[in-house]
Amino acid sequence: MSKVETGKNKSAARPDSCLADDLLAKESCRLEAGAPAAGVLSTGAPGAPADSSINRARPRVRPAIHPAIARFLQDEKLVFSLVDGLGSPLNVLFPRHIEETIGRFEQVYKDRQMQGTIYYTSKPNKSLALKKQASTTAVGLDVSSEGELKSALASGFHPERIEATGPKNIDYLSLAIQQNVLINVDNFTELKQIAQMSKYSPRGKKARVLVRLDGFEPGRVKFTAQDSAFGTPVKDAPAIIDFLLEHADTIDFHGFSFHFNAGDYIRRPPAIEECLQLTFRCLELGLNPRAIDIGGGYRIRYAADQDEWNTYVEELKASVLGNRESLTWNDSGLGYHREDGVLKGAPNFMEHYHKNDGHEDFASVIDTPLAAFDGYSTARIVSDNMFELHIEPGRALLDQCGITLAHVNFDKTSILGEQLSVLDMNRTNLNSTQLKLMTDPIVIYRNSDRKPADKGVMYVGNLCLTHDMIQYHKTFPAAVPQTGDVVAFINTAAYQMDFAETHVLEQSIAKKVAIIESEEGVFRWFLDELYNAMAIAEGVKP
Repeated sequence: MSKVETGKNKSAARPDSCLADDLLAKESCRLEAGAPAAGVLSTGAPGAPADSSINRARPRVRPAIHPAIARFLQDEKLVFSLVDGLGSPLNVLFPRHIEETIGRFEQVYKDRQMQGTIYYTSKPNKSLALKKQASTTAVGLDVSSEGELKSALASGFHPERIEATGPKNIDYLSLAIQQNVLINVDNFTELKQIAQMSKYSPRGKKARVLVRLDGFEPGRVKFTAQDSAFGTPVKDAPAIIDFLLEHADTIDFHGFSFHFNAGDYIRRPPAIEECLQLTFRCLELGLNPRAIDIGGGYRIRYAADQDEWNTYVEELKASVLGNRESLTWNDSGLGYHREDGVLKGAPNFMEHYHKNDGHEDFASVIDTPLAAFDGYSTARIVSDNMFELHIEPGRALLDQCGITLAHVNFDKTSILGEQLSVLDMNRTNLNSTQLKLMTDPIVIYRNSDRKPADKGVMYVGNLCLTHDMIQYHKTFPAAVPQTGDVVAFINTAAYQMDFAETHVLEQSIAKKVAIIESEEGVFRWFLDELYNAMAIAEGVKP
């Protein structure tokens, strides 16, 4: 696997720990007590004081933030101009940052002398700029629909760099066969359809397939079985192998795959062991598998500081128990509730602070000893047997690749006295299905006439619905965001900014702009669909 050069720009050298307070130490704008000056960032902003003290009365969760994104937000004239000119909400992408995340995963491969493909997953974000930037690197692209496959081809990905995943209708499946895309087969029906249509493969090539499995047995480490709508039960693997042997003249079997969600580490070693054992069995029977695909589920560090994150969760629990004022809308508790004076339930939000970044998460998975293979690690087995290891990091490759900006329509007080800041966006513009974003947004104030946010602030959307909350928890900016101010939600590129967006009540879908920073620190922006990574890098596009 070749190492990707990230290009010469200030954002290339992202620190391992991109904490909000460390980014612009040389900047002069600091938040003082009371109202901030015009253009000053608030609550988690890179211009905030380097103060590590915890204020439990006003708990905060400052976001981890890339230095280039911090510099962009300091250019308040540009931020205001973009929102004023292109509308709210506005999704801002930093496509060159994806080269950094790719590079860190590639280094894991290089350090362990492994071969294989890192597949950038297009599902978490619809941005064309991100796809085009990724196409200039060595990664492949994981698509999960016919529309995504067409977009991938138009974005510069050669068909043999594309992997088709997900449940497939006939049109999606036939296009994948015709383009000689690697098909990650979801079920036996798909495999049979591929065999039937394989004569339409280009230039007589065999259809290239992986077979996705699930339902792995716990083995030595016990875990509760989880049902899944995806994949073929591993107990059906013998029948799958028989079918592949019968159709070896038309199907090019690459190997077995699985995919688990973030944090599902107990199930991974047994799944890897079984996939490797099946791979060796297939080799004995005369098939030629050369890869295993262990999917993704590698996490993002959203919060800048572990103590701040832990403190907020502790204060949230205290509020549910009635030991302080509520921190959630209508005392929802975000999954927690009080029963007979005891805290019950579980959080319906993801952990926001992790010790490891995504590539370190991945490295820990493949370095774990496998008991079924005498304690050898996945990395060692893959390297020694000259297999390929495929992954789809998904969320982790989009770390620090985008933010969402929203214009403040007005502020008001709720019926029960909560301070609300009403944004020109709605809950579909900041998806909360997979992740409730718990980090504090950054407020960019347009005017100096402010009122203090003594009781905290809750962000509300523009829908004519009582449950249109942008965030269901309370944050504590220095001042109440008011008409004309801009609120920036950080690290929203993965599954947040456009995964669930709709034209509900005929409200606007957010536009996207791609931002690049020159050597001189000057920012340029492009409409997402007009971004051309190669032409810009080589100076062909002015």
